[in-house]
Amino acid sequence: MSPKARVRFWWLFVHRWLGLALLVPMAMLGVTGSALVWPDKTELLLNPQRAVAAHADPARIEARHIATARAGLATYGPVTAALIGEPGFPLMLGTAPVAPPHMGLGPPTRMTTYVDPLSGQLIDTKRSTGDFIWYMHAIHGHLLLRGVGRPVVGVMGIFLLLSAITGIVIWWPGRGRILSALRWRRREGKLLNIHRQSGVLLSLVLIVEAISGLWISFPGFFAMIVDPGAAHVAGGHGGEARGPRSPGNPRPPSPPPTIADQKWVDVLAQAQAAYPGRPTSIAVPKSAGGAWEVGVNGARGPATLRIPDTGPVAIEVAADGATRASRWEAAMTDVHAATIGGPIWQWLSFLSGIALTFLSLSGLYIWGKRRILRGRRGVAP
Repeated sequence: MSPKARVRFWWLFVHRWLGLALLVPMAMLGVTGSALVWPDKTELLLNPQRAVAAHADPARIEARHIATARAGLATYGPVTAALIGEPGFPLMLGTAPVAPPHMGLGPPTRMTTYVDPLSGQLIDTKRSTGDFIWYMHAIHGHLLLRGVGRPVVGVMGIFLLLSAITGIVIWWPGRGRILSALRWRRREGKLLNIHRQSGVLLSLVLIVEAISGLWISFPGFFAMIVDPGAAHVAGGHGGEARGPRSPGNPRPPSPPPTIADQKWVDVLAQAQAAYPGRPTSIAVPKSAGGAWEVGVNGARGPATLRIPDTGPVAIEVAADGATRASRWEAAMTDVHAATIGGPIWQWLSFLSGIALTFLSLSGLYIWGKRRILRGRRGVAP
């Protein structure tokens, strides 16, 4: 072989064996990544009983909503938190933790109820863990591996990055020949053509997803790169599994104080008066005399408001005082989850996950087929 052919052979060798050795985890990451591009819509598709009118706004909380949830969750304890989504989705209210984290992954298990914002009727009740979306998060973020799952997924991101780069190098036809290299080649069969073309077209998206996934898996390492010398807190946005969304933050098992239903409405009104914007969550005080916590997306950015029964409202705006590392980490999390970039990036992320699964399986088929054909011809594989 010529030196150029020898170099290409080694690039192909690395690309091929990365795909074969990591076939199962790469396919799993691809499928779960696509499923998580639109988690709320996917969950609604799988649970049509939770559908509400498009103009139903869960941010318009009334005392009757709290009463409905309280009655539906009476067996499991008082209502402690609410998650407020976009219009067209039900209001989600949940209890304090009722069980440890499922399989040791993510936050503790709660009971969650869904209330129709318009009718105020209870439409569903479920555990916050163990359903389809929870498993998609647990697989994509941890590969269902307790303790070591997040760094293992990070290593998978390194291999995905190498696979995408080697695929581009193998395909690269040289300047002035890019369009011709994307043409259909009759001699190579349909599957190989689709493997090559889909891989090239979505490889840049896969590279972005791999880098952002690495950032989420190893936030401390990247924090030292973008903000050297600063004090960094381990974990950050990526320190815990970005598990299925459930109302509120993990709470101690001690029961919260008894709260009147109307108090929720009053606290929410107080929060919006102090920091105008759309509420995203509300949680009761952890103990008697404590402060409510209300999440709001306002003009200055996302904020957490702590509202005591007496005294001033404390407002913590996420953007204020944020370090360069935390801003980068938040941006990478949003890019990886496709919560920014609009529909175009969401569809590219969705297709890249499907493509990753297809490339893994089609690569195995192409490799196996060639080995069989070479064996029939008496050629060493």
